[in-house]
Amino acid sequence: MTNEQLLRDFGKQAPEYAFGDFAPAYTISNEDQHWATRAVPGVSRVLTVAGSGDQALFYKLAGATRIDTFDRTKNARVAQDIKFVAIKTIDYLEYSNLLIDLYYSADILKIPAMRKIMPLLSNKTVDIINNPGNKYIFGAGMDARVYPENIPSPEEYKTLKKTLKRPFNFKSCDLYDLNTKITTKYDLINISNIFDYHYTPAVQGEILHNLGKHLNVGGYIAYLPQFARFSYNKYITTAKNYTLEYAKTITHEQSKMILFQRTR
Repeated sequence: MTNEQLLRDFGKQAPEYAFGDFAPAYTISNEDQHWATRAVPGVSRVLTVAGSGDQALFYKLAGATRIDTFDRTKNARVAQDIKFVAIKTIDYLEYSNLLIDLYYSADILKIPAMRKIMPLLSNKTVDIINNPGNKYIFGAGMDARVYPENIPSPEEYKTLKKTLKRPFNFKSCDLYDLNTKITTKYDLINISNIFDYHYTPAVQGEILHNLGKHLNVGGYIAYLPQFARFSYNKYITTAKNYTLEYAKTITHEQSKMILFQRTR
C-alpha cells in the first residue's frame, strides 16, 4: 500500500457520497455568500467549490474577474450551468420558482423553465443530466426558501444578466486531487466546509500544502467551518521558496472563515 493510500481517507467517512460522481447537488448554498465572497478584499482570481453554483455567482458580484470551480459531484456543474443559462434567459420570478422546482422535482426535464434552458446548456452538461445512472440530480440541502439571502436580489440579478459572459470553468474532482487539475495561480481558493466531514489531520495538511502552491504570494485558502473537527492556529508548511500558514479566523454573525495565507 502506498503512502498516499495510507493517508487518504476520502470515502471512508463520507456516506453522503454513496452516489459517487452523481451525488445530488444543492439548489441553494447554506453559507452566507454575500459575506463569504467579500470577506477577503481585493480578490480578482478565485478558485471555489461549485456547490450550488451560488459561490461563483456571488464572487462575480463581488468583482472577481476570473472564477474557476471544482466539485466531487458532477451535478454541481449541472446546478451551476443551469443557473448561468437561467439568469441569461428567464426573468427573476421564473428563476426564483425554478430553484424551488429543481429541489422537489423527480424529473427536472418536466419543469417548464427547463424547456427554455436545456437547448442552451453545453453538450457535456446535457450528457450529465441524461446519464442513466444520474437519478437524483438535486435534493441535497434545503429548499431555496430557507436561505433567501443566497438568492440574488432583483438588482443583483440584473447585474449578473449583463455581466455573465460564459459558463464558469468546472473541474470534476475531489479536493484531494484538485491540485493535480489546476495549472494557474489564484488570489483565493475557497474550500467551503469540506474539512468538516473529510480527511484526517495529516491529509488535510497535505491538501493545504499542495493547494497553497497555486496561490499568488499573499493569497489565501478559505475554509468555512460549520463544526470544525481540528484546530488550525498552529498550522504552517514550508518548501523551497514557499510558505503557507494559518493567518486568522474571521467571523460574521453565525459564519466563520479560517484563512491560510501564502507568505512567500
